[in-house]
This record gives sequence, structure tokens and C-alpha cells, in this order.
Amino acid sequence: MRKLPWLLLLLPLVLSSCILVVDLPVSNFRFDSNWQRNTDLRYVFCTNKTTYMRYKFRAPDSSVISSIQEFYQGHASGDTLTLNRPITDLTRDGSDLVFVGIVNFGQGQVPQSLPAGVSQQSIVVTPVTPPPSESGRTTVTVTVTTASGRQYSGSYLYYVYSNCP
Repeated sequence: MRKLPWLLLLLPLVLSSCILVVDLPVSNFRFDSNWQRNTDLRYVFCTNKTTYMRYKFRAPDSSVISSIQEFYQGHASGDTLTLNRPITDLTRDGSDLVFVGIVNFGQGQVPQSLPAGVSQQSIVVTPVTPPPSESGRTTVTVTVTTASGRQYSGSYLYYVYSNCP
């Protein structure tokens, strides 16, 4: 019976050598903008108005992320744009990491960081009731690579409108 207490004291030491560090997954990608179609509540981009794009995803901490890549594909034009997003552009919102940027339209334009003093909570969604004219569609794909090299992606198809109210 005297051996049992010694074994119980050694058990944590033995188990501590079995610790495995796991790179927790990135998940639950969500996309929106400050413009939303009334008919189906789908988030859209507006070319004639300031448009904010926001995406968020669940991640344990930004320190587990080694890179973020955004890929934009225009369906009407066939143009593509790949952008490496600095991890420092992310903010924490509960268990999510969030990026918010202004979408600029035209040749070579990319979403930029928000101006000072504007936060992701200050986005107000404005309904768009067609008939502003649909001018195209853009698929935004975000790929997050973790420190272990695993990649996680999320995509959203934004309808693009001109002549928004």
C-alpha cells in the first residue's frame, strides 16, 4: 500500500511528458458589407458609394496565423487580384478575428485599411432595393495559413451594383 502514494506523485510527471501541442483550427468564416439587398438580405458591393467589406473567422489567437491571403475574382471582367493581408490589420471581437476595409473599384484597386477612428462596430448596413443596376459579381476568398502550415479558406460571392441610393 505504501507504493501507491509514490506512484500517484509520479503520475503527473509521466503524463507531462506526453503533452502534444495542437494548432487549433481556423473556422467559421463570415462575410458582410455595409450594403445589403432588400429582396434576399444578401450583402453586396456598391461602386458609386463608399463600401466597407468585413470578414471574420474564429481563431484562438492571431499568433497561430502565419499569413492571410485574399483572392478577388471578378465574374464579368474575369480579372483577379491576390492580396497578402498583414496580420496586424486584424482586430479581436470575442472569439473572432476581424478585418474591415474600404473596397475601391476600378483598375488595380484593392480593399484598404480603415481610416483612423473607424472601427468594425461602426459599420451600418444600408438596404439596397433594386433597381440599382447590377454591374457584376466578385467572389472574395480568404485563405488563412497557420504556423503549422495548415490552410483554411472561406469565400463569399458579392453582387456588385452601381447607382446605389
